[in-house]
Amino acid sequence: MQTDTDPAAVDVRADGLVARVRELARTSGDDPAVSFADYARDPDGRIRTMTYAELDRRARAVAAALQARAPEGSRVAVVCPHEISYVLAFLGCLYAGLVAVPLPAPDVHRTRDRIGSVLADAEPALVLTTERTADRVTPLLDALPERPRLLVIDELAEEDARHWREPRISAGSLAYLQYTSGSTGAPSGVRVTHGNLAANVWQIANVTVYLKPRSAIVSWVPFFHDMGLVMGLAVPLAAGVHSVHLGPTDFIQSPYRWLRLVSDFRAVWTGGPNFAYELCVDRVSEAQKRTLDLSCLEGLVNGSETVRPHSMDRFNRAFASCGLREGLDGPSYGLAEATLGVTGPPAENKPDLVHSFDRAALADGRVEPRPDGAPASRRMVACGVPLEDVHIRIVDPNSRVEAGEGRVGEIWVQGPNVADGYWRRPERTEEVFRARCTGRDGEPVLGEWLRTGDLGFLHEGQLFIAGRLKDLVIVGGGNHDPADVEATVQSALEPHGLGSGGTAVFSVDADGGERVVAVVEIRRQEGVDADRVRADVRRAVSDGHGIALSDVVLTPWGGIPRTSSRKVQRGLCRDHYVRGELTALGAQPVAAP
Repeated sequence: MQTDTDPAAVDVRADGLVARVRELARTSGDDPAVSFADYARDPDGRIRTMTYAELDRRARAVAAALQARAPEGSRVAVVCPHEISYVLAFLGCLYAGLVAVPLPAPDVHRTRDRIGSVLADAEPALVLTTERTADRVTPLLDALPERPRLLVIDELAEEDARHWREPRISAGSLAYLQYTSGSTGAPSGVRVTHGNLAANVWQIANVTVYLKPRSAIVSWVPFFHDMGLVMGLAVPLAAGVHSVHLGPTDFIQSPYRWLRLVSDFRAVWTGGPNFAYELCVDRVSEAQKRTLDLSCLEGLVNGSETVRPHSMDRFNRAFASCGLREGLDGPSYGLAEATLGVTGPPAENKPDLVHSFDRAALADGRVEPRPDGAPASRRMVACGVPLEDVHIRIVDPNSRVEAGEGRVGEIWVQGPNVADGYWRRPERTEEVFRARCTGRDGEPVLGEWLRTGDLGFLHEGQLFIAGRLKDLVIVGGGNHDPADVEATVQSALEPHGLGSGGTAVFSVDADGGERVVAVVEIRRQEGVDADRVRADVRRAVSDGHGIALSDVVLTPWGGIPRTSSRKVQRGLCRDHYVRGELTALGAQPVAAP
C-alpha cells in the first residue's frame, strides 16, 4: 500500500485512501474536495471549501507535526468539532502512519463520561483538538492516569508539510479505532485496518455508480460515527467527489438546511438514519419546500437504525413536489465491526424493497411471506444485497449451525471489510470475530466469521433485519423484535397528533414471568389525554402482536436515553425504569410496579 505509486495506477483497494487522495491532489488539485456550511457565524450557512491540493498539503502538515511527536503506530485521539479541522486531523493521522481515534468534541449537550472512558481505554499519545474546544478537552485529559499531550490543530504551520515523511503503511496496519456507540453495552474500540477501510470504500463506491469525479454529496452525520466517517468522508474522497457538510446540531435545529444544501450543490447522494427522514417530514414547512429542487438526487442511504416502511413512504410523498424521484431509496445494513457497509442496494435491476411476512411465524423463527396489507402481517424493508466480496450466513446463534432456508437466525459476515477485532479485548475478539459454524450438511463452513448480534433472514436474495439478540422481547415462547412493536406504538400515537418522538419497548423480570413495558416520548404535552393515549397504545400492541403491555410510560421529549449517534438505548432505559428514574408527563419519576 505504497503512496508513491504511479498516479495512473492508483487503486484505492490496492494502494489505500492516502494514495488515492494524493493522486487526486496531483491530477485534480483545483477541484473542491470538502466544504462546510458554518451556521454559527452566518444564519444562511457561510461555505468554506478546500480543494484536493489544499487538503493534501494541510494533511501533510498535520502529519508532519504528529510524526515529530509520536512514533508510528501510536494512537491519536481526534476531539474536534464537526468542521474542516476534523477532516485534517483524521487524514493527518492516516498520512502519519498513526492510529486515529475519532471522538466527538465535548459540549454542554453531551455527557463527557463516554469520551473520558474511551480516552482511558485507547491511551492515546496525542490528542488533536482546536483552539475553541481546548478548554473543554483539558479537564478530560487531567483525569487520565497518564496524561497525553494536547495538540491544537489551528496552531500548526502549513509550511511544515515539507517535513512529512511517507510512513510504512500496509493493508494490515491499523488505521483507526472506531468505538462502538454502546447501545447494548460498554463502548469497544473496533480495530479498522487500512485494508479494511480501502476495501469497504471501494465496495460502497462500486454500487453508487453515480458518484463521478466532481459530482457532489451532502452529509451531516458526525465523523465520530462510522456512517459519517466512511459514507460522508472516505467514500467521496476516494471517488474524487465534492463532499458538502453541515454539523449534526445544525441539522437537528433545522432539517431544511440539509435538503437546501442538496438542492444548492446539486448533490447526487446523501443519507442518514431513519429518524432524519422523519424529522424532515415533521419540520420542513411547505414554504421551505417551494425553495427546494431535489431532482438532482440519484441515491438516498437509509441505515444505522431500523428502516421503517412508513418513514420511507412519508418522506417520498412529502418531497415529491420538490422533484424527488421514485426509486431512490437505498436501505442498507452495516456495523462498525465491518468498517461500515455489509449490504446495499444493487446498482441495477432494483427489486421491491417492502415485503410483508406473517408476524406470528417470525416470532417463531419462520419466514412466511404474506400479501401486502394482510392481517397479522409485518411490513419489512429489504436492506439490499451483500456488497462485493461480502458473504453472509444466517446461523442458529445457539447451535452455530447454518439455519435452513426460510428461517430467522443470527447474521454472520465474512469479507475484506471485516475489521481486525476489538482493541485490547482478546476474549471478545475471539467470540465475535473468530466464530465458526457448521453448514446444513453437517460439514464445517470454511473460515472465520463475524457474529453481528443481529437477527435476520435472506429472502429473494435480499437481507431483512428481524431484531437484535440482546433486545428481543420473549413472550409465550415467541421472539418479538422491539423495533416492530415500537413501530406499532408510533402508529397508535398518530391520531393524537403527538409527533414522532422516541419509543423504547423492553421486558422486565417480575413475579410470574416477563412483563413488557413501552416508554414513549411525547413532543407536545398540552391538552394530551394521557389515559386515552395509553389505552390506544395497549390496544394497538395487543391487536398487532398479541402482547399485553404491563405499563405504558409517557415521558417528555428527551426522556429516553440515546447513544451519541441517537440510537435508543433500550437496556439503559430498562435500567432507568427499574430504578424508578424515568419521569412521566407532569409527574415525579415513575417506579416500576
